[in-house]
Amino acid sequence: MSDDITVFVPKGFSLFIWSCSALLALVPVGFALAGELPLVGAVIFACLIGPFVLAGALWRRFKVTVRQGVITVQPCFGRAWSFSTVNVTRVVRRVNPNSSAGELAKMTVWAGRRRVSVEALMQGSEAFWAYIERNVSPETIITKGQGIR
Repeated sequence: MSDDITVFVPKGFSLFIWSCSALLALVPVGFALAGELPLVGAVIFACLIGPFVLAGALWRRFKVTVRQGVITVQPCFGRAWSFSTVNVTRVVRRVNPNSSAGELAKMTVWAGRRRVSVEALMQGSEAFWAYIERNVSPETIITKGQGIR
């Protein structure tokens, strides 16, 4: 079995964020055309929508890659960084309490002072979770969730 794993946010998610932002951007345009929105209100509304547009653009950059035992994280902001499973100091598994099986919803891996979180909505997350559980000592893995001890 190959250990090449890539985890990323689905491309449709960025498109969804951009579409919602575009729809929200139409609200002040309608009010401005009706003459009921001053320029200051339009600027404030644009500042409120701006982070969502930026997130839609940058979430496509986020990627976690496992290749030949080295885990490389390409964050939305900043430079890529790498670590191996030997450097992992703590792993926190968050379990979804709504399901009777206790499905894994999110895993956060700490390597030194840095961390990376992989959620269930990301493509390739199950393979990454299995890789971490296989290659990290069980003493460093903590499971959190309601009713979990």
